[in-house]
Amino acid sequence: MKISEFLREKIYLFVFTFLCSLIIFFFLFAIRVTPSIIVIIEFLVWSIVIVVLCVEYGRRYSFYKVLDETLAGLEHKYLITEIIEEPQFADGKMLFETLRDVDKSMADHVHIYRDIQNDYKSYIEMWVHEVKTPLAAAKLILDNNPTAVSESLCEEIEKIESFVEQALFYARSSNPEKDYIIKKIPLQESVNRVIRKHSKSFIYKKMRIEIKDIDTFVYSDTKWLEFILDQIIGNALKYMPQENGLLQIFCEQVENAVYLHIKDNGIGIASHELPRIFDKGFTGSNGRTNEKATGIGLYLCKTLCDKLYLNIQASSIQREGTTITITFPISKLMLLK
Repeated sequence: MKISEFLREKIYLFVFTFLCSLIIFFFLFAIRVTPSIIVIIEFLVWSIVIVVLCVEYGRRYSFYKVLDETLAGLEHKYLITEIIEEPQFADGKMLFETLRDVDKSMADHVHIYRDIQNDYKSYIEMWVHEVKTPLAAAKLILDNNPTAVSESLCEEIEKIESFVEQALFYARSSNPEKDYIIKKIPLQESVNRVIRKHSKSFIYKKMRIEIKDIDTFVYSDTKWLEFILDQIIGNALKYMPQENGLLQIFCEQVENAVYLHIKDNGIGIASHELPRIFDKGFTGSNGRTNEKATGIGLYLCKTLCDKLYLNIQASSIQREGTTITITFPISKLMLLK
């Protein structure tokens, strides 16, 4: 709070004090009080007013300074009334009570919307589990009646299953910590399961897979990790050539980390688009050209990797291919286990 603003607020007090001092002066002069006594009395009147104003300004200044500094360093600014002390001057108390009422109202609304979000999430999870049953039944019927048409239908059903699973993980991505358990898992088993899931696509597109040096253990959640791998490998399948496609999966292990590389020889990603591929809804020129991308898969990979304390990065050269690298940290505590 600037002192000039404070003094402007007190202009009426200065005018009132000035009028009072004039009345006192004329009264004392009329009763023949000596000039020196009049000066002392006038000085005392103004001194009292100035001292009171200085004390009031000091209290206001300290409160608003603490308020500004606390707000500047506070991530969740709606918690301000839980941190600062209630001021001792009247308008400060009114401001504090108003902020407290606003905070309470916001907290109530957040609670309502959180309940709505949880209900929606529960509905999505229930819907996903329900829709999986007829999809699995349809796939089984087609597998038992193999024809050229049934193979195409199976491929489309697998795409639907992938989108359904994506919807489930998207619904859970806001708080996956309630759904995962980080433990020591064999990386090769997770990779093999995801590869088997896409085996028909690899065979249909006549693609080769090279897997090496992945017989190692990492710390993660099996279900979430396999979803991340599924999204990455599924993306590679979309953009690799129909024939002569090559997917390479290999590991590098250093003292404090395991690097899992998933490399394809697809169409690649433009260098100016590479920093944005993990943004929500970003499809890039490849997605717009081929109409195969939703912009959700890699966003979910990044979100879940952050929640699992993993790092995910991409490097690419257009018309040569893309490499996705997932970093699994290994602390000394994990090694002792």
